[in-house]
Amino acid sequence: MGRFRVSARLATITLVVFAVIAASTAVGWVVAGDSDTQTSDEPDIGAVVTALAVVREVKALADGAAARTHRGMTPEALAESRASLDAAAETLHGQLDVLESAGYGQAAAEMRELTDELVSRASAIEDGRPQLADVLRESERRRQEIIATTNWELLPAAVASEDDVFYGLITDDSDAVAPDDLLRYSRLALLTQQVDQGSVLLEVAARQPNIAFVATVEENIDLVMYQLSDSLEVFAEDTRQDLDPALIPLSRGLVDAAYGDANMIDLMKVRLGSGAQEARNIAALNQTLASLQAQAAMLLSEAVGSIGAVDGYSETAEVLNAALAADRHLGSVTAASAARSTPTTPLGELPAASDAAEADVSGIRQNLDVLDAAGHSDAVVRMRTSVDQMQADVEHIHDGRPDLVGALQAAEGQRAQLRAFFDYQLRPAVVSSLDNQLYYMLTGRSEFADSVPADSDPLSHSELTRYRHLTLVFSSLFRTFSGFIITFVISEPTLIAEAEERFATAAHRLETSIAYLEREGGAEVHPQLAPLARQFIAMGNGDDNLFDSLRHRLPLIAQEAELIASSRQASFAVQADLDALLDDVLQDAAALDPDANEPDARVIVLVLGIVAVIVTLLIAAAVARRPDTGTA
Repeated sequence: MGRFRVSARLATITLVVFAVIAASTAVGWVVAGDSDTQTSDEPDIGAVVTALAVVREVKALADGAAARTHRGMTPEALAESRASLDAAAETLHGQLDVLESAGYGQAAAEMRELTDELVSRASAIEDGRPQLADVLRESERRRQEIIATTNWELLPAAVASEDDVFYGLITDDSDAVAPDDLLRYSRLALLTQQVDQGSVLLEVAARQPNIAFVATVEENIDLVMYQLSDSLEVFAEDTRQDLDPALIPLSRGLVDAAYGDANMIDLMKVRLGSGAQEARNIAALNQTLASLQAQAAMLLSEAVGSIGAVDGYSETAEVLNAALAADRHLGSVTAASAARSTPTTPLGELPAASDAAEADVSGIRQNLDVLDAAGHSDAVVRMRTSVDQMQADVEHIHDGRPDLVGALQAAEGQRAQLRAFFDYQLRPAVVSSLDNQLYYMLTGRSEFADSVPADSDPLSHSELTRYRHLTLVFSSLFRTFSGFIITFVISEPTLIAEAEERFATAAHRLETSIAYLEREGGAEVHPQLAPLARQFIAMGNGDDNLFDSLRHRLPLIAQEAELIASSRQASFAVQADLDALLDDVLQDAAALDPDANEPDARVIVLVLGIVAVIVTLLIAAAVARRPDTGTA
């Protein structure tokens, strides 16, 4: 049998094929090994980074959307806010796409649904801001306009006209007042009262903070403006020269302020209605935010847990867990302490709220201790300083809430008592005295007396003077009452002096007229008018008066607002340090390789495979150089 001979070309091809197969096998093993390591032996830092970014973006979006609209929000600022919301929504969806591609599909889907809901609620808030901001600006502009016009033009014209008419009657040479002249003066005195009352009610409408009182305010304005319109119809045909020429047009302007374009009633309804809707939208947004933050917290916990399961990363996971726990406690104590006190705040729940805040602060400190032990002492020192400030503010907030809530509830009780006293006791006494005095002057009969002296002169100048003081009582009475009402709607301590000055001026006039009626009064005056009027005045200058209550209440409100602002600043500082610490830890973890100094069998195999290829190629080259002398 002849010997089998192989050509050099065939031998070379065969060796090359075997070398390629060996090298491919080695490379495939290494690649597969790397893939396995990525999924099971290396921490998923990217998932934590992305989930944390989602939490921060969501919080920033919600903080912006939850801010209450104010008249200083310009169209340009609102456009920027809207653009910021759209950009945040786009960023959030991109981050959720990253989470989904990283293998967190279910969590990403749930968070995407909540994110869409959050963005929808935020969009609803942003959609309502332009109208609300415009209404707030227009309401304030109209309020200042009405105050200026009434105080500097309309009321002086009305008072001057009333004084001139009275002076003409009291200085007339005749011994008695003509009934028509008496009725004209009576109508003019009522017009002055209606102007004063109407302007104050419009100011209350502009300042009214509670939507529950809209119907009451509107009802009172309607009544006064109806009476004023009726008086204007009478004086529109009056051709006498003793009326200020500006009285009628200015009075019509006041009626237009209540019923014309951009009137105060409609502005009040839109302002309070839109504000209430915004408050509901913000409450719904906060609920969605809480759900979304809970989902993100679960995802973060899962991702951090996976990091801790990898050899060499347990300390990293411990630091992340401590920082995230401190962040959760921080958010809880900030949200609870930032809520403003109201008359409806349950007093019985305040101790539990204070204990919860104390527990949250303690939780922050415990987790800062963990971070300190892990080597982050510099950041912890800064955070402890901020936490000290925040804790002091939070403690003062909760310590002051019982007094503040009690003061707010007392004010609500005072408001109710004032309204009841004025509506059901004092005002009826004044109105009945006015009506009876006018009735007596026109008929000679009195409701409050069984008989009238035979020598009495109902239309005498003395009876006219008595009627004059009763009209002044009526006017001063409402001006005093308006001074009281303002104490329940103002929120700035600087406005106390304004309200007290309004009360003091009106109360002095009221006291002067009451003193005259006590001295010169008669059977035509309600017997309880004087004691009721003095009881009313005492509400503003007696013991535990409304202004003392206001002086006690407003500083408490201001102090709480200052403490809340200070606490928020301190919490922002802690939040910034926590965010920076988390970013540093995650960056370090991403660069960390626990097996960097250990040999990898896959690398060895890869090197051996490459060597095998090189050797094979060398052999093939040597074979190829041998002369082909064999025969088939």
